[in-house]
Amino acid sequence: MRGTRQGRCGAAGMLLGVLLAAGCASGEGADDGGDSTRAEPSAPTTPAPTTPAPTTPAAARPLVHVTVTGGIAGVHNDLLVRDDGTYTTSTKTGPKGSGRMTPAELAELRRALEKADFARLPREATGSPVADGFTYRITYAGHTVTTDETTRLPALRDVFAALPDD
Repeated sequence: MRGTRQGRCGAAGMLLGVLLAAGCASGEGADDGGDSTRAEPSAPTTPAPTTPAPTTPAAARPLVHVTVTGGIAGVHNDLLVRDDGTYTTSTKTGPKGSGRMTPAELAELRRALEKADFARLPREATGSPVADGFTYRITYAGHTVTTDETTRLPALRDVFAALPDD
């Protein structure tokens, strides 16, 4: 077996050498003496002009993010409204829905957010813990305010009213 294997390896090596030599000989400038069916090398081609890829609009940035937690069922609901009026909702089990506010609804939400003056609101405005009560965390313009249903800040009343219902 050993002799046969060495013979095969030697034959394979020779075949590889012959193929490599033949590949080099068939390159440019080699004349095999008259094969007129061989194609001439083609002229260099320039790539066809391409149209620029359409630019995708910049992704909408978050406008306001609201998280509601608590209750007897231990809810965890999120609402994210983006600056273009699109919004998504999710629960602790995953995505729930999405939509788009009308321009008028979005304008009303923006007015309510500006009027609330988040920079001047306390970061936390909660009362004594209430069994099965809800806590609300609202983030807008880099400011996060946490409140609950017993101490819901009057400045946020219009914000809550202007949020999508989903």
